[in-house]
Amino acid sequence: MEQERLVRIEQDLLRMKGEETARALRMKEGLRTPQGSSVEELSVYDNHPGDIGDVTFEREKDLGLVLFTEDRLAMINDALSAIREGTYGYCRFCGREISAERLEAIPYTVWCQECKRQHEEQGRAGRPVEEEVMELPFGGLQDFHAQVDNNAFDGEDAWQAVARYGTSNSPSDLGSVLDYDDMYLHGDENIGSSEAYEQIVTRKGKDGQHYQVFR
Repeated sequence: MEQERLVRIEQDLLRMKGEETARALRMKEGLRTPQGSSVEELSVYDNHPGDIGDVTFEREKDLGLVLFTEDRLAMINDALSAIREGTYGYCRFCGREISAERLEAIPYTVWCQECKRQHEEQGRAGRPVEEEVMELPFGGLQDFHAQVDNNAFDGEDAWQAVARYGTSNSPSDLGSVLDYDDMYLHGDENIGSSEAYEQIVTRKGKDGQHYQVFR
């Protein structure tokens, strides 16, 4: 990498370090204030959680932002150390040189573009590593949606079985639903049969004819 560009990137990193350090200090100072004091309440124990839910959410968000800022600050310090050691600008995973355009956009990155893309694709699965050696439950059913040309009890059927007892949805959440008894996926489908006439209860009369039984 050209020395002039390296100096410019180092200056950007030092500027970012100062900004992130100041931001972390401000957020930590705000978190020192007790939650009850921030909402001018003597105590939050006698309040329903829903009454202070927005305040609790903001406090949790601030904690997450502090952790995010500290992680970024650590990456900036690592990049500055790499510049001093002469190893800056190389991917820590494949060893290839990171493009200058990428370093100018994200000066503290330790990934080349290809390694970063592969890492993000691997993380999208989101499944526990234990599943690599464990058998899947329910006969190997892992897909929520119904399998094509499969009449077995699948993930969609499992959801319907429990959703019949009620969910937190309202008719306005699902649009065309008019009855609270249908507040789940495909709630308008027949239960235990494919056609409506299959649910008609009949009895065979003495004349051999079948008659509908009304209950």
